[in-house]
Amino acid sequence: MTNPWNHLVGLPIERLPSPSVLIDLPTLRSNIAEMAAHADSLGVALRPHWKSSKVVEVGRMQIEAGAVGLTVATANELTALADAGIPSVFWAYPPVGAPRIAAALAAAAKTHLIVGVDSVEAVARLAEAAAAAGTVIDVRLEVDTGLGRMGVRPEDAVDTARAIAALPGVRLEGVFTHEGQVQGVGADPEKRLATGLAAGRMLVEAADAIRAGGIPLRSVSVGSTPGVRSAPTIPGVTEARPGTYVYGDENQVAIGTTPPEATAATVLARVISTQRGEPILVDAGTKAMSADGSLHHDGRLGTIVSESGGVIAAAHEEHGFLRGAAPGLAVGDLVRIRPNHACGLSNMHSHVVVVDDGSIVDVWPVVGRH
Repeated sequence: MTNPWNHLVGLPIERLPSPSVLIDLPTLRSNIAEMAAHADSLGVALRPHWKSSKVVEVGRMQIEAGAVGLTVATANELTALADAGIPSVFWAYPPVGAPRIAAALAAAAKTHLIVGVDSVEAVARLAEAAAAAGTVIDVRLEVDTGLGRMGVRPEDAVDTARAIAALPGVRLEGVFTHEGQVQGVGADPEKRLATGLAAGRMLVEAADAIRAGGIPLRSVSVGSTPGVRSAPTIPGVTEARPGTYVYGDENQVAIGTTPPEATAATVLARVISTQRGEPILVDAGTKAMSADGSLHHDGRLGTIVSESGGVIAAAHEEHGFLRGAAPGLAVGDLVRIRPNHACGLSNMHSHVVVVDDGSIVDVWPVVGRH
């Protein structure tokens, strides 16, 4: 299928429509290589969370750099990667409802599928369907290590694991957690380290208890960008699933887990009004960047990284309110915005523009969107 954006390749970014998402190719490559080297140094498998990009080309780059597979959150993401021939996909979300069960069975025929659940009820229907289809699907049990979102309580892990292991059509392959609470402690590196280490230990202890109960487990998987320097360092952890690192974003910069120069994604926007002096209006609002909150705790939706400086202090759907910029911005001027959250950004766009030294080198479709 012909890429409708191919005519842009070779042009300077000034020729782009706005708003557009720019991905700096050298930074992207560096981020992928650095995380692969980090996982290798720890002796753990790397299975990046693909929702941060939703770009097949990015996922393939991660696999080529040494990732054992990719992680997804939605049925659409799962289907996109299975159709693209990615060899192993972990669906870290319960397959509740007939459409998700159908997506899981279809994907399992194309790729090595692992499904994450936190209860017998969440997997029972999938187990029945898999058994009826004459197949066996690997599953992982989610353990709550402090986030308080999903996951079985550690003290209930053994009983839940036994119940899942007794089901037909599925095989209990391991345990996993999302230590999202590491991001929640903010910019204090010592607190982040302690929180991540605690989550890793809790998961390993749950895995050890399940094994002591007679159930073999292969994988003990942790997952977050803020926790990737801590949780996977615990002996017994076998896999890490960071996601945001691949693009970086303003929230990771704010808490100190990503240096500014390691952020590959920006939103290119144009000034559309200076009538009020301040705020200056740009053409990137919530539809361009998403409405994800700021870990600066000042309400911003993004930070200007081009020469003028400033922040997108507020936004409507198509309008961004730029405050704090240096004098001189005029209607038609371009600014580049580092958005709060890379994953939310990706879900807002149909494609991303790959740039190197100010020129467009490729345009990649964003797939598996909601």
